[in-house]
Amino acid sequence: MKKVFYVFQVFILMIFIVKIMSLCGLIQFLETPRHSFFSENRAMAESPRQAPAVKDVLDDELAQPRSLLNALQNRQKELDERENSLRVEEQKLLSLKKEITEKIDLLLRLEQKLDTAIGADKEADAKRYRDLAKVYEATPPAKAGAMMERLDLKTAAGISMHMKREKAGAIWGYLSPQKVVDITKEITMNSQKASE
Repeated sequence: MKKVFYVFQVFILMIFIVKIMSLCGLIQFLETPRHSFFSENRAMAESPRQAPAVKDVLDDELAQPRSLLNALQNRQKELDERENSLRVEEQKLLSLKKEITEKIDLLLRLEQKLDTAIGADKEADAKRYRDLAKVYEATPPAKAGAMMERLDLKTAAGISMHMKREKAGAIWGYLSPQKVVDITKEITMNSQKASE
């Protein structure tokens, strides 16, 4: 067993010495000579077709993944650009949506104010017609008929609508038949507008 151990130590020592010598440049016998069996020139001289074919195959095999990688990178770049443009468009749409919502809110507030103003005007007109209706009811029918004959249709219809039926009928007896027809049409038209 000791012999094996000594042999092993000698072997390790020899490897160590060879390594040191090769590092120092003392041993150059490990280099393959140009004319040796393993030389590159000899391999290329014996099989000139195989080396380029292997190189072409390797280039083709490397080119396919590279081209695929380039295609994927280009596609990723296109997708990133499209995503960025979609984000910009989304921001524009959100801005427009906000602007439209603000305008709709403003229009709704204006509509409420307008409805309030129209309601107030209608109420004021109704009060005015009620007051005039009382005056016409107090006037003798012949005189009230003569006055109503000269009024425009809207005013005559408004006064007639706010009068008591008996008083309105007595006054209409002193109006021309055409004026009564026109007042009736105006009242009917106003009733239809009010029901809508």
